Order: sequence, then structure tokens, then C-alpha cells
Amino acid sequence: MVTVGSGRRLRGRREGRPREPYRDVLGRQVPLAPEWWQQIGGSEPEYYIYRALLRRGLREPDDFVYQSKQGGGRIQRGGAIVDFLLVTPRVGINVQSLYYHARTTEQRSHDAIVRAMLEGAGIRVEYISEEQAINAPDEAVENAIAGIGGKGPIGL
Repeated sequence: MVTVGSGRRLRGRREGRPREPYRDVLGRQVPLAPEWWQQIGGSEPEYYIYRALLRRGLREPDDFVYQSKQGGGRIQRGGAIVDFLLVTPRVGINVQSLYYHARTTEQRSHDAIVRAMLEGAGIRVEYISEEQAINAPDEAVENAIAGIGGKGPIGL
């Protein structure tokens, strides 16, 4: 733990064994998200999708934008964040983790409202589950860009 200011403590990594650089996915080693990715607030499944986009030859910000604010982002009512907004074709890809998108009815309803708002703005929205992002990110990105195999938000 690190102490900050008036005795508040921030959670930090525990001392001891260093973090393994890989996770085992279906018998193969997959690199974990690097420190810089975690510092910008990216999730592990989002990192796998980011890497899949790069492997397709897409580059940020020319071909896609990570965490694109739409309609004012989270700050304004009715706004949203698209995890990955592709320039051509105009596709928004949102990675759906079970923790942030499936625990409550409010979370699932919010995702449906965001989808309607984005599609009303001319952005086709595709969802990639956490499981797809970890196990088969290249296939998930290919399907999202093609508009096939995609499901709606988790639980809807």
C-alpha cells in the first residue's frame, strides 16, 4: 500500500512474486496487457482487441480511435464511450466484460440505450464478449468488422 496526503491509502501491487507476463489460454501463452495499457485505464480483454486491430494493419488514430467519446462521453447525459471506433467502415466495437455489463438490469439497460444512441448517429455497433476477446480476438474483430456473428449487449 502507498500512503497519500492525509493518510489515505491507495491500493498497489503487493510486494513479492512478480506478475507473470503471460496467461495460459487454451494451452497457449498469451501476453498480458503491459503497464502502459493499464495506466490509460484499458482492460485486459480490450488490450487483446487492440492488438488484433494492429495485426490487421490498422493504426491509431488514422484507422481507429480507442475510447472514443460520443455525444459528450460519460460526462454529459446521453453520451457514451465507444471502446474502439473504426473510421472505415464506421463501426463501433464495444468489449463486454461480465463484471461491468451483466451484473444488473441497469447496466444492461444502459448498454441498450447507448447502442440506440450510437446507431442513431450512424455508427454500427458490434459487441465482443470478454470470452471472445481473450480466446479468439482476431476472429472476433474480423466478424465485428464484417457485421456477422455479433450479438447485442450481454443479457439482452
